[in-house]
Amino acid sequence: MARLKNQNVFDQNRKRLLELGVELIRSRSFQGIGIKDILKLAEIPKGSFYHYFENKETFGLQVAQFYHDNQMHSAIATLTDESQGYEERLYNFFSDAAEQFREREFKQGYLMCNFSTELADENENFQTLLSKHWQELSTEIAKCIKELGTEKLGFAHLSPEECADWLINAWGGSVTRMKATGNAEPLQLFLKTIFVNRT
Repeated sequence: MARLKNQNVFDQNRKRLLELGVELIRSRSFQGIGIKDILKLAEIPKGSFYHYFENKETFGLQVAQFYHDNQMHSAIATLTDESQGYEERLYNFFSDAAEQFREREFKQGYLMCNFSTELADENENFQTLLSKHWQELSTEIAKCIKELGTEKLGFAHLSPEECADWLINAWGGSVTRMKATGNAEPLQLFLKTIFVNRT
């Protein structure tokens, strides 16, 4: 029983560190945080970090995976919501994300974009993982677009997979510019361009 209790404490502390990692990296950057910052916020004893993660890079990679797993769970739930039509599912996916940015006052951005611009071209491990994450998200979006039909979005000349990639690329650009404008205008333009009858 003691072993199970110790494992539960370990798992809870590790999850807490990953959750704080998402917040800290999104608000500062991966390079802008130190292990001491993480432990202090987590209220975990100094020196305990290496019980949970081999090093800071491993921590960053696992933060990226933790964030992606949660994002995919939410994305799949929205994109397969049988109570909504396919276009509504796709619209809800992006508009829900826009609302989350609004709640954060259009600061911090999108963690996958932040990681990609900061680390993907400098660190092969991050590049490999992030490329996999982007592809997995694109694949789920493409499944919805395949049922909807690319022509409904004005992209009859693209395959569902190409259309999904384009949407993600355009959305990423909108989120990046949102951080510069500090408002919803880039996100609203994206939604207005793609979902003509919804905005």
